Amino acid sequence: MKDITKLYAAYKAGYLGNNILDTYFSFIANMISEEHLSIVEDNAISDKFKERYKIELPLPFVRQILGVGVQKKCFIEDRGKYSVVVEELKKYCFDETDFNTMWERLVSEFSAHCQEKEIDISSLNINDFILDIMDDSDEKILSGEKVEDSDGTSPAEYGWYSFVREQGQTETELYAFIAALSASNITKQALFHAGEVTTEYSGLNIYLDSPIIFALLGMDEESRTASYKTLVRDMLKAKCSVHVSDHNFQEVDSIIARAAGWATNTQYDLRKANNAARFFHDSQMDEVQISEFCDNIETMLNDLGVTVKETSYDIYQDKFQEDESQLFDMVKARYSEQGYDLSQEREESIKVDVRSIIMIYRERQGQTATKLQNAKHIMLTSNNAIANVSKKYESNRSINSGHIPACISADLFGAVLWLDSPMQMLEYQKQKLLADCYAFLKPDKTLLDKYIQSLDDARKTDAIDEKRFLFLRTHKVVLDSLMDITKGDYARFNSTTYLEVYDDIQEKAQKQYRDEVEAHKQTRENMKKLEELTADEKRKNEQEIQSLNDRITSMEERDKVRQEREFEKRVSRWGWLATLVLVGVPYLVLIVGIEIAKTQFADITWRSAYGIAGAAIATAIAGSFFAFGKKRCFQKVRSILEKKK
Repeated sequence: MKDITKLYAAYKAGYLGNNILDTYFSFIANMISEEHLSIVEDNAISDKFKERYKIELPLPFVRQILGVGVQKKCFIEDRGKYSVVVEELKKYCFDETDFNTMWERLVSEFSAHCQEKEIDISSLNINDFILDIMDDSDEKILSGEKVEDSDGTSPAEYGWYSFVREQGQTETELYAFIAALSASNITKQALFHAGEVTTEYSGLNIYLDSPIIFALLGMDEESRTASYKTLVRDMLKAKCSVHVSDHNFQEVDSIIARAAGWATNTQYDLRKANNAARFFHDSQMDEVQISEFCDNIETMLNDLGVTVKETSYDIYQDKFQEDESQLFDMVKARYSEQGYDLSQEREESIKVDVRSIIMIYRERQGQTATKLQNAKHIMLTSNNAIANVSKKYESNRSINSGHIPACISADLFGAVLWLDSPMQMLEYQKQKLLADCYAFLKPDKTLLDKYIQSLDDARKTDAIDEKRFLFLRTHKVVLDSLMDITKGDYARFNSTTYLEVYDDIQEKAQKQYRDEVEAHKQTRENMKKLEELTADEKRKNEQEIQSLNDRITSMEERDKVRQEREFEKRVSRWGWLATLVLVGVPYLVLIVGIEIAKTQFADITWRSAYGIAGAAIATAIAGSFFAFGKKRCFQKVRSILEKKK
């Protein structure tokens, strides 16, 4: 396995550190520890890193990495030499176990996917195949269109891109790992353009090419649109000025206007439709909606922070003029090297891109820069052929190497922009990778020509009815099914493939219907369970409420009894006190008086008998008086205490 791929994958997946300096420091820490170095220098580290990982790091970048080590107290610097603090350095070394586990999982699941798709990969070294296909992917798409091969797409390639697409659609952990792997080359290039890690690019004017503009307007795969919108948003955050040149805007406007008319035409053809035409056709806009869309293109771009800039282009202007013809011929040669035959429309598009590059040189007014943040003006492109040619052209015209070319890829600028934000770069790469997979999994022109020809032949012989013919000739789902049936391989195509395509579409539609029915059924079952659960919970809640009410009632009754007891105690206490004061004293005096009177009747006579009888009657009356008084006292006390409650 390529060790450098491991490095970048680890970095991109966020396995190591928070930024690129921390990541590289971890790799250098591993290298120093394994070689038991006690003193290091920037030149020696650069050489050892190149020997180990096959990457030549710029010396300023190496010094930044070593500076991280000084901050972490792993090195002690003394006049360009760095003494190693072994115990501190060990803290920042890492284990490759997690990476290797994910790689083995990637190989295993990709192999299982190919087996399911009946794709034979037994002759392949899967490790090398995966790494090579990631390295070669950028060269296989030029300006969003696939380079045609004499045999079409190989089954193994189809297997890989369909596997990655499935992973991306479900946002698996494995997909994030694949995205990290795919970013390795672009990140390597970013190091040489950045010079130093920075988060601000104030004063940098960025011009977007036409395909990026189309994507921003929604005329591309959703994932690609999302990735470019993210890039533009973060460029604005970094204080870049984002533009589209007036001649690029005119090209976009003209293409969209032509596509608007073509999309609603009954002769709409999958082979001839560009992204703009597919957008209008597949969205099923009516003429009014299409017209409104066309009228609001500049407004939509402005809302995203992209402005149209007048450039006053004049091919005959001598000042700061570059060789436009040479640049155009270099681009054509690049396409030819990739086996791509240029149509008249493609040539016109290339001329617009070349004109944009020339305009950048004029805007720079002869100034050069070795860092992106100092370049002042730069064009971003989705077309790797244009970016590579621009780099080569700059190398040919510059006396000094390392100058920033007039045009670089949007992916490269994103990698530079997010050097300090690896997870942001990973999210961008995940979106772009998914869009690229969709592009790879579209049938190329040769396969589409074969398919449409077979439809025309079937129509002439009445082997297919008009309704089915129009459906199979225009509907967007045809593209996916055609690739699924043929795996992109011309050898798998025959005169009746269109029937397999139709059956595949029907089967997918039925499966989708069954899945939706099953999902609906499952939803209903879940709702029923929820309702039952709710009813059970309601009953349970009612029981709990009743139990709580019973407890409250019981507590209230006990409290009431307690209060009544307390009240009766108070009534008794205060009643007896009132009785003793108001009734008890008179009663006691009366009784004492009666007892004294009794002593006067010692002899038994009629007089004493009457006296004693009177005394007894008086005693009884006094007792009644006491009982009555006590009752009245208790009543009065109770009345007073009840009023006070």
